[in-house]
Amino acid sequence: MRANFLILVLLGAALPLFSQQGSIDHPHIRWQYDAGAPVRGGMAIDGDRLYFGNSDGVLFCLDKAAGRLVWQFKTGGAITCTPAVADGKVIFQSRDNRVYALKASTGKPAWQFKMQGSAPHTWGWDYYTPMPVISGRQVLIGSGDHHLYALDLKTGKETWSFEAGDKIRAAPLVAENRLFVPAFDGYVYVLDPATGAETGKFKTEGVGYYDKVYGWDRTSITGQPALNNGRLVFGSRDGGLYCIDARTLEQKWRFAYGASWVGSAPVIDGQTVFVGWSDQLVFSAFDLETGKERWQYNCKAYVYATPVTDSRNVYAGSFNGKVYGFEKETGKVAWEYQTGNAVLSSPALENGVLYIGSDNGRVYAFENGPPTFKAVYQPRKIVENELLSDKRIAPWLEEQGYQRLDTTDLGQFMRDRIRDGNPSVVVFAHEYLPGDVSGDDPDQSLLKKYMESGGKVVWLAFLPKYWTPDKDLNIVAFNPGYSAKLLGLDFDIHMDFGTYYAKTTNAGLEWGLPAEFTAPGSTIGGGEGLVVLAANEFGRIVSFYKPFGNRPGAGFVSFRSWSLTPIREADMMTIMAVAEHGL
Repeated sequence: MRANFLILVLLGAALPLFSQQGSIDHPHIRWQYDAGAPVRGGMAIDGDRLYFGNSDGVLFCLDKAAGRLVWQFKTGGAITCTPAVADGKVIFQSRDNRVYALKASTGKPAWQFKMQGSAPHTWGWDYYTPMPVISGRQVLIGSGDHHLYALDLKTGKETWSFEAGDKIRAAPLVAENRLFVPAFDGYVYVLDPATGAETGKFKTEGVGYYDKVYGWDRTSITGQPALNNGRLVFGSRDGGLYCIDARTLEQKWRFAYGASWVGSAPVIDGQTVFVGWSDQLVFSAFDLETGKERWQYNCKAYVYATPVTDSRNVYAGSFNGKVYGFEKETGKVAWEYQTGNAVLSSPALENGVLYIGSDNGRVYAFENGPPTFKAVYQPRKIVENELLSDKRIAPWLEEQGYQRLDTTDLGQFMRDRIRDGNPSVVVFAHEYLPGDVSGDDPDQSLLKKYMESGGKVVWLAFLPKYWTPDKDLNIVAFNPGYSAKLLGLDFDIHMDFGTYYAKTTNAGLEWGLPAEFTAPGSTIGGGEGLVVLAANEFGRIVSFYKPFGNRPGAGFVSFRSWSLTPIREADMMTIMAVAEHGL
């Protein structure tokens, strides 16, 4: 697989990478790495190493199997391109207007090349810098100074340069002894890759909009073209997805959703083109020969990340924070994973592992695992508000793909997971426990057996059976004894009524909690085997994890970051991050 990957990089071909170990149908996080700042560029894979940059200007080299840092290198500007690896070097550019070549094994500088300053762009949305493309002994790289540079791979010396009419933010494509260079002026230039001499150019409709004011960009081409069967496909901010003959430059078809930008670079898999869109908020598939839409999926957010495919699925990220796995043939969502922040990073796929970054600063390695089951529990009958965490939680989680459970099916869900052993989580948006789940003795309860078998419970209110309701779910008493025995908690007779500042521990940060938040008062002073996730200003525990069983992440998690104020979407995103941590 390594050889195949390097061939693609060396040719500069915008072709999909195929998994040799089947599709990812049930994503499991092999590892995640905190890079400390948004990761918007793509991933480069070489042997057992993974290379990527972040918006703080750091280039990282990780052990791809374990997500362990091997080395890092700091530049003077954000890194938003996908690096290239060749000749023992990792090559990339930074927003400090330099091209860097580092020794891939150590991260030590081999050479660097200084470009001119980037030209201003009136309309913004200038998210990416171009990926370097290796052609023979040349590094081909576009720049914000309107130039495409050809640099000597060994020394970094300029061999030739070509000046377009505006910025070059798309990676060039080398194919059939021709060099295709899209630019912000609306042209796709065709060059001799050996000399940089222009041999032709294709004019998009956006060229006619170049000097006109519409209030937004209607000209730029920002993504690398894709080529298959002599057909070159690329997208433009004039709204068009273009297919042209790569030899004659004759337009074969153009597809548009009105004036919506094409958001991502396209990828061709066989006779299908996959691409993301901007204002249309969709990810879609098209027939390569005819340009006819095969399917679309409404992500309800921009899709700028270049997709990647395997034998069955196509994978892409979106501004809504999700990583999607779509069935290639139908567009059906096979799975989705919420990172908690926009995903502009283009994924890389090798040997059944998908690597992708997020604006949350993390890089994820997904692999196929057993089916996971996610559920949110809230009785259909709601009487006592104190027992309800917030009425918006259950509907919101349902929209994210969680199964809604009532008092009549909570117990069956837990028994099913005990039987099949699949990873699962139940978020309790209401703290009433049905008798078949709680039992009289917590040590013999279905709740405890569920957690011991590998299930996770996320508790968002007071602790289990802390309040005693009557048959109509109205509170009539309180008794902390059940939770004390179930979870091994030490309660303080005095409670910090009110809301107080809480600070998250390092363990809590790993679970996805915010660094600080306002939490309801607590009576928990400690407990046996607790992992403290956050504590308030009195030192009392306001969020914790109690492990049960042998599965990492299984057990009981208590968290709440709202009380007297309405729940925010950020709080619900945190709930989901906690629920899916390690799942």
